[in-house]
Amino acid sequence: MNALGFIEKFERRLERFVNGAFSKAFKSQLQPVEISSAIKAKMDAGAAVVDRERILAPDTYKVRLSPGDYSRLKQLGKALNEEVESKVKAHAKKQRYQFPGSLSIDMESDSALSVGQLRVSASGSKAPDIASVTWRPALDINGKRYLLAKSRTTVGRDASADLPINDTGLSRTHFAINWDGTTATIEDLGSTNGTKVSGIKITSQTLVPDTVISAGRTDFVFRVIANGDTK
Repeated sequence: MNALGFIEKFERRLERFVNGAFSKAFKSQLQPVEISSAIKAKMDAGAAVVDRERILAPDTYKVRLSPGDYSRLKQLGKALNEEVESKVKAHAKKQRYQFPGSLSIDMESDSALSVGQLRVSASGSKAPDIASVTWRPALDINGKRYLLAKSRTTVGRDASADLPINDTGLSRTHFAINWDGTTATIEDLGSTNGTKVSGIKITSQTLVPDTVISAGRTDFVFRVIANGDTK
């Protein structure tokens, strides 16, 4: 599920990997670059945004090869693993993926596969399902974070506001932030001095993470954080 539009579905670059198996058009011997491509596709399919700074991808992969390909490629020894791992790490760096642990790639023989076929699975330590991540809105004010627990949170100088701020430049209830679980909007509540978002005066506007809200003499930084992450 997207949080304020910054969580996007990852593009599946090679659709032929969607079912987890890759079969070459011509039944020739499998090459290391094709193993790397299969792992990268699996990595893309399992990657998930857990917060604005982190995209986690599965770090443990099992590659099953036909007996013929496995026997032949095994003769390459460490060179095979080093080449595949190098290409996979380069892809992760390019995509800004992070691994929860150390990257692990194991290869084994599978008699159910024919020459030129392979199957890749991701297991062990892996990125969490996007659907399992609960997102919460928050405001950072003068270095302190305030979680917004309500679907509608009012901010102002009066004690009646959901988030009262000691700032005489604010109206009693100055603005409100509305949150539906995925999207946030800010609404000026007819304040005397107005509300600015990224330096522009607004009446109502959708908020994105790290937006600076200026009201009265106070700057508020809007955040969206994974549930449990209060840093």
